[in-house]
Amino acid sequence: MEYTAAVFANTGGLGRRGLLKINDKPMIEYVLDSVPDDAKDIMILSHQKSLEEYRAIAEGYDAEVEEAVDESFDVRFQLEHVFEKVNTDGVLALPCDTPLINRDVTGFLRSLITRFSAGIPRLSFDKPEFIPASYRVEPFLKAMKTYPDLRMAELVKHVNNVLYISAQSFRVFDDKLRFLMRVQNAADARKVSQILQALE
Repeated sequence: MEYTAAVFANTGGLGRRGLLKINDKPMIEYVLDSVPDDAKDIMILSHQKSLEEYRAIAEGYDAEVEEAVDESFDVRFQLEHVFEKVNTDGVLALPCDTPLINRDVTGFLRSLITRFSAGIPRLSFDKPEFIPASYRVEPFLKAMKTYPDLRMAELVKHVNNVLYISAQSFRVFDDKLRFLMRVQNAADARKVSQILQALE
């Protein structure tokens, strides 16, 4: 199954956060480095005002940069925008602010859509993580066209064969679940910097 890796640099108010440097490297590059080699395409979704800065990074990854929809919309509309643009059967959706994500995690997520309509981490019973996650495009676009106003938490209930993955299931790939750590401020960035240095 061919798939596109979509890295969101705009969801949830991220804006320019992906450009934040950790150990002299833009944070989004750590996420791009985690994309499996078999991705057919890589897409970075950015605000219009940051497109050129992300394009400079994208060149090194043979990636395309697309203007994203308004970040105030529910993640469903962010994903729908991507599903309508890609020419692949699947999408691996990644946030730009998880620099400790690794290829074991992304490869696992990608592998799930060979058998399921989506692979969605669920950290608690009522808290699915729609990004990072993986999706088959066709069943989701069909549901999105049928239910044009539903937010993602409701829309996904109308798609069959969705797999929710507990955080514990990821421990085989990342025993401390560091891939879930979101960098939201300078203190987070310093902590990630220390972890990366310790892992070298």
